[in-house]
Amino acid sequence: MTGTHLLYGLRVRSDVPLYQHRPVPADGTPPDVRIRRGQDVPRTEECPPGQVVAHLETDRPYYTFCVSESGQHVLRFYRTCEFVIDAELRDATMHVVEGTDSEIAGVLAAGALLSYILTMREQVVLHASAVQVGDSALAFVGRSGMGKSTMAALTCAAGASLITDDVLRVEFGEHGVACRLGATELRLRKAAAELAERFADRPPSRVTGDARDALRMVESNDDGLPLAAIVVPFPDRERSDVEVVRVPPMDAVISLLRFPRLLGWSDAAVLDRQFRDIADLVERVPVYQAFVPWGPPFAEEIGADIVRAVGLSIPSHA
Repeated sequence: MTGTHLLYGLRVRSDVPLYQHRPVPADGTPPDVRIRRGQDVPRTEECPPGQVVAHLETDRPYYTFCVSESGQHVLRFYRTCEFVIDAELRDATMHVVEGTDSEIAGVLAAGALLSYILTMREQVVLHASAVQVGDSALAFVGRSGMGKSTMAALTCAAGASLITDDVLRVEFGEHGVACRLGATELRLRKAAAELAERFADRPPSRVTGDARDALRMVESNDDGLPLAAIVVPFPDRERSDVEVVRVPPMDAVISLLRFPRLLGWSDAAVLDRQFRDIADLVERVPVYQAFVPWGPPFAEEIGADIVRAVGLSIPSHA
């Protein structure tokens, strides 16, 4: 959906469909971030000009992020698109690589682009999905494929409501850590799509540009809920029961640092800030490892078991 939406504490005005469902009233307040669609660009393997602040490759380069001498930011995803962002981190233009599905670039706009902007604005961003349980938030942190979205779907099926998927912005306050509202859909791999059958009212769904099933959840409307616990899921097809273990603070720091929302940072200021933020976070919020029997099919009690294991409970009226 285009328009102005609330995402991660930002008013985001986008010409690019972001498929979010928290519209902001048109009250004349300027957006915090403006995303425009620019002209398509030819495919290139060249690094953007400027200082490299992040780079990721496997068998070939996946992305490079650079900052020019003038302060302009370029996020080049070599086979998909590139984003050009002004020095104030407010205006972003998306240029899709010729011949590429623009919906894939839209997935990057809602996730990687906004994560980059938040990080460079010195905000705390976790690679996490989060749900509301009672008056608290529960977050699932991990790299892609570890089951963050699936765990969020399982807890939503048990009565929780969705705070965000894949990107979680948190803020430190005098009385704890607050979670900002984010994505209103859960993007699930095909193997987890059967979870839609768990809901009394089957959630609306669509197929995303990266061939996942996006389920629109009942979303939380409480912006700034206190984060009660962080769970790092470890799916295991050989297990038959859930085991949840509290992680000591130092081990928790090491664990969470393994799962940044954006990989490949080389900027020393960003790396230093991430370490300090994670160290502060684990002093305030307990971190657990959850060893979870995995499907499909998924055992019906998994979501409720995780919630109970971290000391929370889903209200019976949920």
